[in-house]
Amino acid sequence: MAYRCLLHTLPFCLAAAFMGTAGAVELTETVECELADGSAFILQAKHDWAQPGDFSSRRTNRDDQQDFKVYYRARGTGNLVYTGANLEYLNLQQRPNLELLCSRLGSPQGQPGTGLSLRMPGEKSFWVPARTGKSDLDKQEQLRIDALLTRRGLRMMGKTGALAIRQGKLVQELPLYATDVPACAETNAQQCPVSAVLRMTSSDRGDTWQPASIEAAPYFFETGMTLARQAGLAHPSARSLRNYRNRDESGATPLEQPCLKECTE
Repeated sequence: MAYRCLLHTLPFCLAAAFMGTAGAVELTETVECELADGSAFILQAKHDWAQPGDFSSRRTNRDDQQDFKVYYRARGTGNLVYTGANLEYLNLQQRPNLELLCSRLGSPQGQPGTGLSLRMPGEKSFWVPARTGKSDLDKQEQLRIDALLTRRGLRMMGKTGALAIRQGKLVQELPLYATDVPACAETNAQQCPVSAVLRMTSSDRGDTWQPASIEAAPYFFETGMTLARQAGLAHPSARSLRNYRNRDESGATPLEQPCLKECTE
């Protein structure tokens, strides 16, 4: 089965998945995160599912849950390119988790990226910097950032972030929200407006980074706009929202099945 089975032959794929003797089978849940230009990120997370007749000692039918591997599909193609990034698995029964996963992906200034990797202009593959600005901070710098945020009454919006090349420098921005904004007290961070960003820049493409600063005029985000409405971020496709609406833990039925060969261009 090639990638076409992902989108067009779900019944056949499901039938094939459940053929054979009773026992656990490997299934794949897929989330499609669309970008404004018609391209998309495809997230795939594998897990084992116990078929009827499997009376093993497992606690639930679902077992060995893996994280989402993040692929990119350019507009007008069916090919998937691995981005080099994985996202922690979230329970897809809860709709906010779909939006939360997609909000971690985007295309700042036309450069598709995951916050940890990006597709360089003119290239098809994704580049993963040796380190990003927020990774591997020493204790002193982390304490400085924490104090800076506390002083300004700001907090980071989970794991959402943007990474892109701007004016020859590698720039990472992490959106911040004001702790005294009522909408930000809700559990759904998607409805919280961006107040500022924590910005880090590197002149040597990630080998070294300048100290982080709080900026009220972001490059990649729009202040005053909720995370859910940010133009540069990905959003769940209608297909994903439809397939995961009212699903139950028998989660046995994934949205799509994986390719049987490597999903790369």
